[in-house]
Order: sequence, then structure tokens, then C-alpha cells
Amino acid sequence: MSNFFKNDEELFALIKRNDSKALKELFDKYFISLCGFSYTYVKSVDLSEEVVSDIFLNIWLKRSTLEIKSNLKAYLYTATRNRSINYLAKEKRNWESLEVADSESVSIENLPDEIINFKELESMVESIIQKLPPKRQLVFRLNRIDGLSYKEISNVLSISVNTVQNHMVKAVEFISNQYPNIKSIFTLLLLLFLV
Repeated sequence: MSNFFKNDEELFALIKRNDSKALKELFDKYFISLCGFSYTYVKSVDLSEEVVSDIFLNIWLKRSTLEIKSNLKAYLYTATRNRSINYLAKEKRNWESLEVADSESVSIENLPDEIINFKELESMVESIIQKLPPKRQLVFRLNRIDGLSYKEISNVLSISVNTVQNHMVKAVEFISNQYPNIKSIFTLLLLLFLV
């Protein structure tokens, strides 16, 4: 029987019953967004992938005894944050980005106009987000791109819900004040990111 369309709690219950397909489904669902979250700490694509892979390995190895008090999504983000911070503390050095410009070697001439336009808009949105202060940028990404609630962000980052709300209000005000002409495009792209 396929586990497709199971919610997180159902997947976790199946994992606890040694269902490796449920682990793969959970992994596929969260891997990319958790790697992006880890990257904000470790600044290395390879290391962020290692951090997230270790978390899923740990879940599988401890599946029979692991108890998750909060919801699974909040647990995964909290575990990612903690493991990323612990790794940096252990290594005691800043990691430089391992991405190389050559990794984007796809020729833009071979892309359809719609994809090029979307990529340009996506790039513009990303440049706007990067102008936010680091903590505000992180809160904004967790809410609007990764879909975490204010309460989940509060738990993951160990800050109050009120602080999360303040960051979001200021982020939206900044975008509205600095870039009023692209507000509708920005909203559209955010909706696309959440699909």
C-alpha cells in the first residue's frame, strides 16, 4: 500500500513500525527546504545536505524510541538548526560557499521565454529578500517560503511569537515601501513558492 498523501504524523507512525518507504516520503517532502534552512547557518551546500541527511538517518536509527512532543515539521526544523549550530561550534570556523558559478551552466538561450521571465522575477524576489536583516530574512523565509506558522518559527528559533510577528510586519513594510510597483508580482511568486 502506498504512503502517498499521508500526513506527517501518519508517516512518523509508519516509520516507527519500520516502514522505510514512509521515511523516504518524509525525506522527499522536507529535504530541500531543510537544506535551505541549514544553509543559512553553515553557508555550504554540501554541509547542509549532510546535516539534513544525518537528521533523517538519526530518525531511522532511533525510530523505536524517538518521541516527538511538538509537531514533526517543527521538530525537523529545530533539529536542523541545532545540528547546524553544533557543527559550526565543533569546527570553529566559517564555511565558505562551495557553490561554483559553473553549476549554472545551462544556456539561457535554450530556455523558453516564460521560464526566463519567471527566473528573472524569482531572481528579483530573491534580491529583495536578501536586503532584509539576517534574522528578519530567516523569519520571512520560514513563514512565506517554508510555510511554518509563527508559533513553529518561535519554537524553532527560540524567540517569542510576538518577535516573529514584528519581523514579519517589518519585512512586509520594507517590501511595500521600497518596491511598491512589484508588490503584486512578489505576492504571485510567493504563492508559487508555496505550491
